Amino acid sequence: MSFYGPPREQLGEVASNLLQVEKVYQQHGLSAFMHDNLIAFMRNEHFVRDQPFVTALLANADGETDAAKIWRLHTCCWAARSALGIEGDFVECGTYKGFYAGVMTQYLQFMTLPRQFYLYDSFAGLPEQWSTDLEREQANPGYQWDGVYQDVIDRFGHMPNVQVVKGIVPDVFDTVMPDRIAFLHLDLNAGAAETAALDRLLPRLSDGAMVVLDDFGRLEQRELCQAHVEWWRAHDHSVLELPTGQGLVTYRKPTA
Repeated sequence: MSFYGPPREQLGEVASNLLQVEKVYQQHGLSAFMHDNLIAFMRNEHFVRDQPFVTALLANADGETDAAKIWRLHTCCWAARSALGIEGDFVECGTYKGFYAGVMTQYLQFMTLPRQFYLYDSFAGLPEQWSTDLEREQANPGYQWDGVYQDVIDRFGHMPNVQVVKGIVPDVFDTVMPDRIAFLHLDLNAGAAETAALDRLLPRLSDGAMVVLDDFGRLEQRELCQAHVEWWRAHDHSVLELPTGQGLVTYRKPTA
């Protein structure tokens, strides 16, 4: 199990009680998903029977916390696979160690595709000009950046169509940016940075492009959520909030 929210001293009690609930369901042959702050009973969980997906997840996961994000990764892989029918390249803003991109590229056998995958990150935490004090307080302590940039370059070194781009989003787009985008994953943990990225990337989103917002549904990211609600509403779209804590948008170009 991987949960957060209550005071640390009470998380053990939460986990213990959930294990008892899980035991009851299992005794009756019923499913109980309890990972990544997501609890779901009596679901088919068909993605755990997708062997290429599970293999890609486990091959890229760095321990139990990563593996617990299986439903989130299923969402990303579904959206990325759906984007294969759309013109354009793939973009991820907020890569960190490359876990999400690693799973998606392995699952899709991306190195065999005639597309580019652009991985953007400052590799130095949230910048002050594009984040609030609260967002930096929540996000920055959980990351360790020493050597990560080189590690990500090495991780994708065997994939010539994956570009690791170091720089602050959205400013780094002045350096390199694809002409057309079929898939976009935003995981910057900062509302201003993500909506500013969208301002720059919107003209390049293909009709039908899949956009995944990693933190849209997470309670600690209320400001980010509201920023996206307002931004997408202003562009005649709405965000589907998912139980995983993500948001999902299928972008449609305005009709004349």
